Amino acid sequence: MAQGLSAWLLQRFTAIYLAIYLLVLPVVLASLWPLDFLHWRALFAAPLMSVATSLFALALLIHAWIGVRDVLLDYVHAIWLRLGLLALTGLVLLGSLLWILRVLAITAATSYE
Repeated sequence: MAQGLSAWLLQRFTAIYLAIYLLVLPVVLASLWPLDFLHWRALFAAPLMSVATSLFALALLIHAWIGVRDVLLDYVHAIWLRLGLLALTGLVLLGSLLWILRVLAITAATSYE
């Protein structure tokens, strides 16, 4: 019971963060108008935006993991298939997180400002 509640709460908290980020991002981008590559790169190289975007990526992947996990647990009944799909999902999400963090680290390291 407690595990289900904690997963439910975690998915709700990640959804709130995702919504806030997606509401604030257009405002930030509009403040940099006209937006070119140098402005874009400088924006995501800034520490605050880099951390916010990293947290966004982490929240998105946690949110996706909980949703996919729940669907697989509910609808895939063969244990071997369920475990394989869960492992594949976990690897894809982990690889995605590492790739996103690498891109943000490269952006911060090669800032033009």
